[in-house]
Order: sequence, then structure tokens, then C-alpha cells
Amino acid sequence: MINEVFDVVYKLNQEIYESLFETRGEIYPVFELHTDGNTILIFIGSHQLWNSEDDEREYIDEDKDEYEPLEQYLRREVQKIINTISNIKLIKE
Repeated sequence: MINEVFDVVYKLNQEIYESLFETRGEIYPVFELHTDGNTILIFIGSHQLWNSEDDEREYIDEDKDEYEPLEQYLRREVQKIINTISNIKLIKE
């Protein structure tokens, strides 16, 4: 499982790097993988998106214990954070 998680985190970070840093020179938070050898956690900034002990991905097939792809789940969770942040109004109009 750790290899799958590493590959997804690497792919998403590479996408962030290529689309934001290389083209605009801007630095954004990246996905971070943490593990203690048992539990795997994924963060972006200070937001925990996923952990292997409490996997909140949607089931595709409960009989086979098959979840939706991790990449799809992470993209959706990050989009929720972006949507929340984009609704914050700091300047009074």
C-alpha cells in the first residue's frame, strides 16, 4: 500500500510543480506523506486529507473491500479546501 500512496503523492506534487512553479514561479503547498511504519497519513499544508487507519474513501465494491482511487479522493478533498478558502472575504465591499 505504501508504494501506491507514494506514487499518488509524487504524481500530484509533480503536477503542482509543473503547472505552478515551472510556469509561474509560484510556490504552493504540496502533498506530504507521513508514516510511523503502521499508519500512513497524507497532508497538504496543515490539513490532513487521508489516513490509512480511517480511510474515508467511497467503496466501489464492499464485497471486495475496493475503494475509489486515492488520487480521485485527494483531488476532491483538496478542491473542498480550495472552495472553502475562496469563499472567505477579508475585504469589506
